[in-house]
Amino acid sequence: MVEEPEGPEAVQRATDACLRLLAVRARSRHELTLALERKGYAGPVREAVLARLGQWGYLDDAKFARERAASLLGKGKLGPRAVLQRLQAHGLEGAVARQALASAKDAVGFDALAAARQVLERRRLAGRPLDAKEQARAGRLLLSRGFAPDIVTQLVGEPSLDPSGQDE
Repeated sequence: MVEEPEGPEAVQRATDACLRLLAVRARSRHELTLALERKGYAGPVREAVLARLGQWGYLDDAKFARERAASLLGKGKLGPRAVLQRLQAHGLEGAVARQALASAKDAVGFDALAAARQVLERRRLAGRPLDAKEQARAGRLLLSRGFAPDIVTQLVGEPSLDPSGQDE
């Protein structure tokens, strides 16, 4: 892509582009940087725009991380590990993402066991005895959704080690 020329006009065009993106949803600094790179803005223009947005209060990675983590946890479809992974995919540093996750857990009153049970209920894998194949499927589902192995074991047993199903 052809690079945009530098100067006040380029900074204004890049700022407008970022504001359009932010009007749709909150974004991290990393996401906006990538968007500006894709549009061909030079490094100094990108930095000037991000500094301007930060001064205006539109760019706060810690706030974005807390809100995104609370939103993802509140839906009840993902466990903490998957939420952390998604935050890091937005370009957030590990420490910021972990702190936001801890804050969001408290804010939404997240209960991993209840959320995992809800995921299984949506897939009709709860409330009845599971055969070995269903038990393994339930375990893989919960692990892929970011729930800790101890939560998975508590709900469905150890699917890979107990082919006969849960003891009754």
